[in-house]
Amino acid sequence: MNFKEFVPQYKRIKARGFIKSKRKGDGAAGNTFEDELGLPENNIAGPDIEGNELKVKRKGASGLQTLFNKEGKWQMKQIEFLEEYGFPHTKYLGEKSAQSTVTKTPNKRGYYFKTDDEYLYVKCGDTTIVKWDWIELLEVFGKKFPNCIKVLAETKKENGIEYFHYNEAYLFKGTTKEKFRELIEDDVISIDFRLYTQYNKGLGVRNRGTAFRIKHEDMDKLFLKEVIK
Repeated sequence: MNFKEFVPQYKRIKARGFIKSKRKGDGAAGNTFEDELGLPENNIAGPDIEGNELKVKRKGASGLQTLFNKEGKWQMKQIEFLEEYGFPHTKYLGEKSAQSTVTKTPNKRGYYFKTDDEYLYVKCGDTTIVKWDWIELLEVFGKKFPNCIKVLAETKKENGIEYFHYNEAYLFKGTTKEKFRELIEDDVISIDFRLYTQYNKGLGVRNRGTAFRIKHEDMDKLFLKEVIK
């Protein structure tokens, strides 16, 4: 599906009003919208809609927008990092976690990032945990996130079931790899660790992918914003 094909489909979905959620959880708004579009779930490193990454969120939802996931070159084994620098999991007794947002300022776990001409590093104290080569990282961004279509949904619940009305949409376009790097170095884009142990299941590390994220309200710092009517 390309952008020209997307617009009338979005208008059709918008005109339907509230649509019963087909999924549960944080991703329900996006999953339900993609189902209505007839769009298969995207598990590859490329845009959802020919040249455009599709992002869907509930109106009023706080938090950060994931741009993409990209593992760097770990400077120690992930299990060693969790054992030495992790903290007790908030939900699973006996497990270690490192799930947290990393910015240039050390967070309460001591994680922070710094940059130089060649690399982006996440550190704890003087120890480098993981690093990304700028050339490789910017190439991934350019392929995965060239432009972005963002759809917002009003929500309501009836008898415990959530419904979505997709009635606001924007095209974010015109970004560059240089702008992406600039916003990392300006501390606008953050890094999210999403790994923890699974000892209770007899397993090692569960890593849901290291994410590069931006506040919803800062999207227009990365892109030019255009209303889809």
